[in-house]
Amino acid sequence: MTALITVKGAVQGVGYRPFISQKATEYGLVGHVKNIGAAVDILVTGEESQIEAFVRCIKNEHPAGAFILDVQISYQEKEQEFDSFEIVDSMEIDLSKELPVFLPDIGICDECLREMLDSSDRRYRYPLISCTICGPRVSILDKLPYDRITTRMKAFDLCNSCESDYQKGRRHYAQTISCHDCGPYMILKEKDKVLTREEAVKRAIALLNEDKIIGLKGVSGYQFVCRPLDTVTRRLRLLKGREEKPFAVMFKDLEQIKEYCDVSPKEKEVLLSDARPIVLLNKKKDLPYEVCKDSSYIGAFLPSAGIHYLLLQETGPLIITSANLSDEPIIIKDQEYLDKFGDTTDAVLYHEREINIPQDDSVMYILKGSDQEEALFIRRSRGFFPLPVFHKANVGDQKVLSFGGDLKNTFSFGKGDRIIVSPYIGDLQDVACSENLSELIERFEGIFSFTPEKIVCDKHPLYRSGQLAKAYADKHNLPLEYVYHHHAHILSVMAENSLESAIGVSLDGTGFGDDGKIWGSEFMLCKGKEFERKGHLSYVKLAGGDNAPKKASIVRDAYMYQADDSSEINAIIKSALVNNINTYETSSMGRLFDGICSLLGIRDENSFEGECATLLEKEASSFDKKDYHKLTFRKEKLENGQVVFDQVGLFKEISVLFKDGVDRAELAYSFHMAICDMIVQMCEDIRNTSQEKKVCLSGGCFCNRLLLSESTRRLRDAGFEVYINRLVPCTDAGISLGQSYFGLL
Repeated sequence: MTALITVKGAVQGVGYRPFISQKATEYGLVGHVKNIGAAVDILVTGEESQIEAFVRCIKNEHPAGAFILDVQISYQEKEQEFDSFEIVDSMEIDLSKELPVFLPDIGICDECLREMLDSSDRRYRYPLISCTICGPRVSILDKLPYDRITTRMKAFDLCNSCESDYQKGRRHYAQTISCHDCGPYMILKEKDKVLTREEAVKRAIALLNEDKIIGLKGVSGYQFVCRPLDTVTRRLRLLKGREEKPFAVMFKDLEQIKEYCDVSPKEKEVLLSDARPIVLLNKKKDLPYEVCKDSSYIGAFLPSAGIHYLLLQETGPLIITSANLSDEPIIIKDQEYLDKFGDTTDAVLYHEREINIPQDDSVMYILKGSDQEEALFIRRSRGFFPLPVFHKANVGDQKVLSFGGDLKNTFSFGKGDRIIVSPYIGDLQDVACSENLSELIERFEGIFSFTPEKIVCDKHPLYRSGQLAKAYADKHNLPLEYVYHHHAHILSVMAENSLESAIGVSLDGTGFGDDGKIWGSEFMLCKGKEFERKGHLSYVKLAGGDNAPKKASIVRDAYMYQADDSSEINAIIKSALVNNINTYETSSMGRLFDGICSLLGIRDENSFEGECATLLEKEASSFDKKDYHKLTFRKEKLENGQVVFDQVGLFKEISVLFKDGVDRAELAYSFHMAICDMIVQMCEDIRNTSQEKKVCLSGGCFCNRLLLSESTRRLRDAGFEVYINRLVPCTDAGISLGQSYFGLL
């Protein structure tokens, strides 16, 4: 009897065909296995009982790194004869029927690490060591199916020893297989000096121990590397144009992390995961001030490549951050790095394997205080892209391309039951990021054989993402749909959870609304592609235009003016407000956080997005929480039925209490609790009229751990089903997911 078995899932780049060959032989079957682009086809001949046992096996067993979505079997009318079981060459296939599941870049595995540190192993101290279950994947992919010839490894011919390894064992059909003799190797350029291989690595270590800054070509892009000391970190800040934002620190192993940070079981699990993300951990021991600045956390992570570990062995912990100016894309081209930073860093350590897709390190944190600790994203990139978001909603068959927002931009492809979200790109006001967006869309269309049939973008008339989307739609004569910003936030949560209706609570800094004003604190009832705005913060007039999100003092002065307390505000700001010069109205929760932060004397400026809100959360978290001054947003129902919460009144109340001597930590905490009270109260009002019990929380303000955990707890206590972003960030980096879901519905 002959059967054709098709296995769909993440089954390429993990040694899946050798695994199938081994299992088929164990079950006494003959035939072959081959990649078919987005899946593998297995043709086997044997007894029916053997085939059925084999199918049960592959449904439940798979090599590390793989996951199985579906196993389909069809028995053939004509039995075929085979002498043995073989792995055959891959074949081209039409990928347009569904989006493929392909693996991200995978952190170095324990076995490769052991080999690299074993002086008797032929790959001893080989910095780019990899195997079937670790190493670069999507970053070097040219197209599917995944074979060496369709990756950047095609430039490196296998030596006899690697050719032998390729036929058996842990590197059987490992497309990234290489060694000292045949693979890419490290090259160090230092002024006019060029060193290679082990000499290059040793010189890089020496430079780092001399407190120098080097450029390093990692798996998915160039990085700056230096020791976490005040003097060298100040120089790094000048080099990147990054004044206050904390730097992440890479540690050799988990025990070294535990010297500096508290690590819970869930945090340990995420740190050690294949993705090797940066994880924000509570400090136990301070690093030098310049590294983390005023943050309560250390962004800690473990080596994702052999070269990282070789450096860390000899230097101790290292700052390893993307090689770029702040807000620009990470660099992947050798010459581009040399042109931009060749004269300003002390050396560059690189290799000649090309990188196709730039990816920053992913950033995560563990939300605690709920029944179960949850790993959530700040940035989703290397280690997770291009794994799709799967949903079970009833959708059409169109292929959708969404362009995301302007800040923390990502784009997404959607078709059927899955949506692929791009790696983090950056802020599109930077020309290089805009160009990177367009280039990556074109590259992904080639890799995934994806030709869009519909384009979706943000409704904001001035967004660069919207302009690029319109140009693309016009060029390809495709329909273009618009989604309001805060609706897309809620849709991103709905997509993750296959929801078609929910109460949406979207709190962030900026988003264009259907009344032409700038929204930022929205309570919505969402059904399918439609939403109804049920409530929001009152509008407040801000001056300063685009400077307002950067200057918390400007925001504070605007609130004080509208709270009839203008005695101490800046005269220029007051004049702008009186005469409506460069002003706009907004219901932004993000700006209210800025204003309160400045009012309480914590920080007057955002040197990076969300800095003031983060410091206000830190202040609130320092309060003992036993007894606090209860604050309330006064609410008013408008003629259109919407409920408006008075943010100026709350600001004025906090101002009076602060002047009367109430502790600022208590006021910061009381402010957070007032927001939680408002959320529950408004959700209960919507439930009373709609019977909707599902609540989706999204928007950048929910990066605030105190706000997210407390509002989630209170909503659940009130009988709601609460949903949050778990697969993408709740920031604007998740907007494109919501847009694609909108386009599919």
